Amino acid sequence: MSINKKSNIFLLALVITVSLFTGILIAGLLSLQRDLPSPQAIQNFQPASTVKVYDCKNRVICEFYEQRRIPVDLGRIPKYLKDALIAVEDKRFYSHWGLDFIRLFGAVFYSVKSLRSPRGTSTITQQLARNMFLNQEHSIARKIKEALLALQLERTYSKDEILELYFNQVYFGQGVYGVEAAANTYFNKHAWELTLPECALIAALPKAPEYYSPYTNIEALARRRNFFLAMLYQNKKISRKEMEEAIATPINVAPKKPLKNEAPYFVEEVRKYLEQRYGYDFINRSGAQIYTTLDLDMQRAANKALENFIAQLEKDYKIKHNKLYYDSLTVNDSTPPPPGYLQGALVATDPETGFIKAMIGGRDFKQSPFNRATQAKRQAGSAFKVFVWTTAIDNGFLASDLEIDEPLTLSVPGSEPYTPANFDFKFFGPITLRRALALSRNIVAVRLISRLGPEVVAHYANLMGIDEILKPFYSLALGASEVTLLELTRAFAVLADEGTKTTPIMITKIIDANKQVVEENTPEPQPVLSPQTAYIVTDMLKSVIDEGTGYAIRLLGFDRPAAGKTGTTDDYTDAWFVGFTPNLACGIWVGYDQKKTIFHGAAGGNVAAPIWAEFMKEATMNLPNEDFIAPDSITYAKICELTGLRASPRCPKVRLEVFKLGTEPKEECTVHRFRTRRDDFEFPDIRSYPGF
Repeated sequence: MSINKKSNIFLLALVITVSLFTGILIAGLLSLQRDLPSPQAIQNFQPASTVKVYDCKNRVICEFYEQRRIPVDLGRIPKYLKDALIAVEDKRFYSHWGLDFIRLFGAVFYSVKSLRSPRGTSTITQQLARNMFLNQEHSIARKIKEALLALQLERTYSKDEILELYFNQVYFGQGVYGVEAAANTYFNKHAWELTLPECALIAALPKAPEYYSPYTNIEALARRRNFFLAMLYQNKKISRKEMEEAIATPINVAPKKPLKNEAPYFVEEVRKYLEQRYGYDFINRSGAQIYTTLDLDMQRAANKALENFIAQLEKDYKIKHNKLYYDSLTVNDSTPPPPGYLQGALVATDPETGFIKAMIGGRDFKQSPFNRATQAKRQAGSAFKVFVWTTAIDNGFLASDLEIDEPLTLSVPGSEPYTPANFDFKFFGPITLRRALALSRNIVAVRLISRLGPEVVAHYANLMGIDEILKPFYSLALGASEVTLLELTRAFAVLADEGTKTTPIMITKIIDANKQVVEENTPEPQPVLSPQTAYIVTDMLKSVIDEGTGYAIRLLGFDRPAAGKTGTTDDYTDAWFVGFTPNLACGIWVGYDQKKTIFHGAAGGNVAAPIWAEFMKEATMNLPNEDFIAPDSITYAKICELTGLRASPRCPKVRLEVFKLGTEPKEECTVHRFRTRRDDFEFPDIRSYPGF
């Protein structure tokens, strides 16, 4: 075979080999290219940002995030930080197209000479590509994808945009991404407030944030920080004096301070709402700002009041409390049983706006996220009597009207006769409606509902804010139907706000990452009672606290004008107190998740009312000390409490009573015309009343 023929065969083989290799290379590149994001996805890329939840005074309650990140504009990032990054990581950043071939060839030459694999060849653009769309695995395929993405990024963004993306995307340790979150975490300041040595420290972290952590390896971090400072000096970005002073500066970072969620049940209600309306990505990636109605000061007061009192109850009455203690309960495999220890719940709202200022749904959210303020439906006991008395006053009854507190049996068509009993199994005979409400007389409540009609009372309860479908039975007067604490507190707030109902509000405003208002909520008041009715019932409820079953509130030192009602269910399974001042309504519930006795004698007046008092003392400290203002067409008259008539000079028990104008008694009491002694009548002593 001739030499020419052999040469032709060799050339043909070479062409085929090169073509085959080129084809394989192109096919491989095309295959890798298919795994990469589209140009549109790159152009529209938005890094996951932290969603912050604020209280009503713009204090952070909690954060939602996949990656804890706070975006910041490049113009607000210190020049020292930008110069340090470029000096060490990519000094030809502003001149290459995403790949630094000079650096690459130098690294390859070094690896051949030293017989080591090439290191540190990635540009800032390549590092950004890796952090945006790839992972940290060490493979040729990943490096090729990184290079292809870097070229695409350079075509899509300007150099400054790439640098801004980098500073907002990169991980800096301690669960934070981006320089703003890093500055907040390590120095308790904004990125634009960082000093020269702080900038060098921040720039030193991304290479190995866990290794260079200031909390575990401060010596290694100091060496790397000082290297960055030296490179700044070498590149003439700082003077020698600045370098030496910065190197001499000790590393002093803020102590670790994980954000404590002081209102976990409230936050969970907010989170569920946001996820249902806007989706998962909005909660965890959008960078939105959620402004809520919560007041952290009130929340802290609530946490302290409820936990301290229940813990003391457990100690005094030797009630079992063990976080590993569960009651036996039949549940499916996916639902853990509720904790077996004593629980409590609290809701506080602004009566005028409906803004929720504090919320407790249980004693340990991590163990039991079930919200007993919004989800638990329990019998309200005597706290439900507020609807009976409101119905009565709105339909012509007077606070001074007498009702008979004596044994009662009512016939019920198609059922056994209904025979209610008083809490203390005593009877006081004729008693005014005010006094009967203050002392929570069951018989009087049932007599009233029998006259008004259970359907009418149920209607008023729904009108004032109870969402449940209420069964129109006589036992409704004693709280036989189940309600939530939030519903009951909302209904009481109607009285505080002169008969106006408002929807409970947790979120006032949502602002997205572009500073656009996504949602804004304002109160929508709805008049449901006349101001006169609301005022008279409120005035009667003041007697519950001043001289009735809620008197423990006064003994505990809460001396502001206030109204409210205790509630206790059969067998002492639920203890309630719901009350209000002119500017704050609060409801308390205490009980077990399973309906069982708290302890014998556990009533709303001695279990729930003290928590209310301790909370309200602190919560109202900075609120105006105001009394309830009487609306137009309200008048007062002195009445005899034993007859309900206008008092004569001889009446032994006189009260200044409130009336709608024109309904005050005109007839003077004649029963005491000739009596002069004040000890010839018997009046119940509140101090001997159960639950006092």
